[in-house]
Amino acid sequence: MTASDITALFQRFSTIRVGVIGDFALDLYFTLQTQTGERSLETKRDVFWGSHPRASLGAAGNVVQNLMALGIANCRVIGCVGNDLFGREMHYLLNTLGVDTRHLYTVPDGWDTCLYTKPNLNGQEANRIDFGVANQLADNLFATLITGLEEALTDLDVVVINQQFASPLLTESRMAVLNELIARFPTVRFLADMRDMGTQVRGATLKVNTTELANFLQIKAPESPDLDWCTRHGNAFRERSGGPLLITRGQAGMLYLDQRETQRAEGLSLRGELDTVGAGDTVVATWAACMGAGAAPTQAVQIANLAAAVTVQKLNQTGTASLSEILALHAMHANHD
Repeated sequence: MTASDITALFQRFSTIRVGVIGDFALDLYFTLQTQTGERSLETKRDVFWGSHPRASLGAAGNVVQNLMALGIANCRVIGCVGNDLFGREMHYLLNTLGVDTRHLYTVPDGWDTCLYTKPNLNGQEANRIDFGVANQLADNLFATLITGLEEALTDLDVVVINQQFASPLLTESRMAVLNELIARFPTVRFLADMRDMGTQVRGATLKVNTTELANFLQIKAPESPDLDWCTRHGNAFRERSGGPLLITRGQAGMLYLDQRETQRAEGLSLRGELDTVGAGDTVVATWAACMGAGAAPTQAVQIANLAAAVTVQKLNQTGTASLSEILALHAMHANHD
């Protein structure tokens, strides 16, 4: 693709209507200092110091902020937060982006807003403290979410389905309900990123990495799966699921498989330290935007590959990729080639 081709495609992104349903979280970054010389007068324990706190949208929320960075102007979210300070911060961040949060429900009791802490200790991520790991969504609240999604589907072009947590919003039985909606709205394009529930997806494009693919097939993946391994096992899984498959291969690039064609993007040579946190969300958002804009898979796989390469070069953050950043990377590698 040329830079003009990429720009023309991005110009169509502003008209796309995208919904995101699934596990919404916050990432809380801060600098941690453990050697402070201070002890608590009350507990007699060492006191640690934190500084430079900043919150960023994570999990399904990171898909949303990636969509907005790509130029999507109409995005609707379907999910849950708790009645707590993290839930209020999530609403604030989404509203600041201009996201439609009418179907982001605040659960009054028994639900902690999902939070990943990211303490930076001497340049390395220290032990996390996570919130929301024990959440269990009641069936009546899930029914409310599905009603909201069904209402939204009459006005959406693309829906991203996200499953991130060990106790997810979308369990195996609930995926059956979602699959029924996928079948009922054939004009809507569905893209799923499911850490554990990928085997339950029917009729949607499924994004996986090589580890997830091996887990879904209950096989052991080689240390560095080559293209032949990904193609063989990807097609085996695709025939079971009945939908297209997008396989991310880290620095080796990515691969798209459906019943008609196979498309791939080679990995890009990147220098310096890399941070892969959130890169999968960037791929999902970029692929969703390309689907909505009517891009061919051969175009979408190249742009998603460029977007992921932009994100992994952003350290200590849940990064995003914009048109200008993608064009700059495209020009750099075009000149190098």
